[in-house]
Amino acid sequence: MATHLADEFTLSATGDAILTREILPYEGQSAQFDYLLETLRGTDATVTNLEVIVHDYEHYPAPSSGGTYMRAPPEILDELSAMGCNLFSAATNHVFDFTYGGIETTLEELERRSLAAAGLGTTLYEARRPAYVETPAGRVAMISACTSITPGSTAGPQSPALPGRPGLNPLSVEPIYHVTESDLEQLERISDVAGIEAMKRSWLERGIYYNHDWNDPSYFHFGDMKFRIVDDESETGIKYELSEDDRTEILEWVEAANRTADWVVMTLHAHQGVGGRQLTRATPEFVQSFARDCVDVGADLFVGTGPHVLRGIEVYDDSPIFYSLGNFIVQNETVARLPPESFERYDLDERTKVSAVFDARLYDDDGEPKGDLASEAFWRTIVPECTFTRDGGLEQVELHPCTLQRRAPSPQRGIPVRATGDVATAILEDVAELSDPFETEVGIEGASATVELP
Repeated sequence: MATHLADEFTLSATGDAILTREILPYEGQSAQFDYLLETLRGTDATVTNLEVIVHDYEHYPAPSSGGTYMRAPPEILDELSAMGCNLFSAATNHVFDFTYGGIETTLEELERRSLAAAGLGTTLYEARRPAYVETPAGRVAMISACTSITPGSTAGPQSPALPGRPGLNPLSVEPIYHVTESDLEQLERISDVAGIEAMKRSWLERGIYYNHDWNDPSYFHFGDMKFRIVDDESETGIKYELSEDDRTEILEWVEAANRTADWVVMTLHAHQGVGGRQLTRATPEFVQSFARDCVDVGADLFVGTGPHVLRGIEVYDDSPIFYSLGNFIVQNETVARLPPESFERYDLDERTKVSAVFDARLYDDDGEPKGDLASEAFWRTIVPECTFTRDGGLEQVELHPCTLQRRAPSPQRGIPVRATGDVATAILEDVAELSDPFETEVGIEGASATVELP
């Protein structure tokens, strides 16, 4: 072991950073906010999920977005950096909100500031490869991937004939619909009567079926929906399957990073929930399997983001796995501009006042909260602080509960502060319950907690 390295390596991590304006002017005004900043700044490495594209609205909006058209001014990168973040996971469902120009400008702004960002690149190679940061405890590598992929957002490979395509590092996943044999017989009849079977045959006979794989006999293709027969009624429902090519390539990069860095972090942005549902706090099987695969080939830490709620924690082979850290900052209500498509979604005639979109999205006709604003889990998170020994052993995982202040006025709502009192207890008890299926015990002590290590 090298003698010039620190005795311990510390890392903190956050969930989705949907930051659209400054928040550091509030430093010094709240002990709870300052405590959070001290935590982020106090570790060797701090990982955050950059869920915005940064530019000055000089690029075309895409026909559809990953939700909200998540643009932020480039200065928010300085804000996150000053908060202590030095590893940026950039592969999200929002990267294509302002098409290729938005991706290129985001990459330029990250590079201009020499910030370590992974998961986004001008080619597939660049999006797949790790980002690196040097710390007192050694070199840290991070690989980032995304399963929530909007059309056109995946990075493309370069060839001798043509350049690659800007985009994210994809870990493609498909829903597979499991039904009984009798159910499938009905689908087959409907597919035939509706003309779907004739349509598929015409494409297959011509040999041109881009964006379809109707020639794969492993499934019954009801259009582009894939069905598989199961014998037991209890096994019916939606399950996910990963692209084996994507999985293999990403794991090869994790393995390579383990040879060129002292510490390896893998992050995954995945919105998919159990049974195809949104905001599910249970962890889909494919996420757990992939996380363990990453640890098996060299990842020291796995951080999940995307579902906008907390999920459980597992300690697998002395490596912490956070299946979802939920939201870290949520400032989508203060985005400056939205395209007409956002207003059309809520049947709004007025096409300029962004607040009207969020009023329609977050409040019912009686002015009561709905959707994300009605969900307490959406506005709660934890910041884990992990300590490793110099030889790579996991020494401690401390959990700092945070609230994003759901009941604050919209200009302040979404800014994280350390949770205290009953709110802190509720968040930590929630994490303990979510972690129980992974045989992980969480010891709660006041407004913080520690993971009981095997």
